[in-house]
Amino acid sequence: MPDTEYSEHVIESGQSRIVLSVWEPQTPGAVVVFIPATMIYPLVYESLLLCFAEQGFAVVGVHPVGHGKSPRDVKRFTLRDIVQNGRDAVSFALERYALPVIVMGSSQGGTVAAAVAAADERIAAVFTHTVMLSELSDSIEVTRFRKGLRHVYRPAKGLFKIFAFFRPDLELPTYFYLDPTRISSDPAIWDMLANDELCLTHYSVHFLASLFTTRFPGITDGSIRCPLYMMTDRGDQLFPETYIKKVFERIRAPRKEMITFHFGDHMFMFSHPREVCEILTDTLRLYKKDK
Repeated sequence: MPDTEYSEHVIESGQSRIVLSVWEPQTPGAVVVFIPATMIYPLVYESLLLCFAEQGFAVVGVHPVGHGKSPRDVKRFTLRDIVQNGRDAVSFALERYALPVIVMGSSQGGTVAAAVAAADERIAAVFTHTVMLSELSDSIEVTRFRKGLRHVYRPAKGLFKIFAFFRPDLELPTYFYLDPTRISSDPAIWDMLANDELCLTHYSVHFLASLFTTRFPGITDGSIRCPLYMMTDRGDQLFPETYIKKVFERIRAPRKEMITFHFGDHMFMFSHPREVCEILTDTLRLYKKDK
């Protein structure tokens, strides 16, 4: 196994400090900035990120504001704050390595990764595991309310935004809006989430309102100037294939490609790390600088 060092760094980002997990091979040829999914943090994906490091990529894992090992001193943060965390992690990576930077995000982190790419021309490529466009009424498909609120998505968003104005600090469990049985059928994942004290199991109404009302027009208006690769799984129960295709059609990038996995699990980046690493490595190498 190639020599890989692990370290943690604290940086200023927006209204708070955040922690970055760094896996560093002896002679990296590019950097992967990784943004995790809802609730979790980079060390949950350690097997996957270590595999990338073994293939010669430095990896910078982002603990978003209020998540993982980052301080919990800020209670009111939004999806835009997490996008800023991603941009600041890109700056850290460029200053530390002066190598091509690839941004990668899983689930909610996929939306963040696409938004980072739309706002930052310094990125060599972006890999998104799904993207949610809040302006699409089909986005209700991701939630528990896909049947009851399907035809009133926009007014429901407006009412929730008003509710958030009056009760911004009210915390709701993640499973209030996400059905855990659609996220994964793997019991090991639920054991991990239940027993890991660094997982964020509740979100404020302030954050949830931002999640479903914040628009990132740069994702669809041509602001992305680098190649985009959207990862999806054919058996993903949380993000239906029809929704993913609709989002993919709307994204504008100089080059875009769909990478389809067949693990039958939304959490495939956690549950099948070595296979995912092997499949992605050839594409990642396109952006690797020879050392």
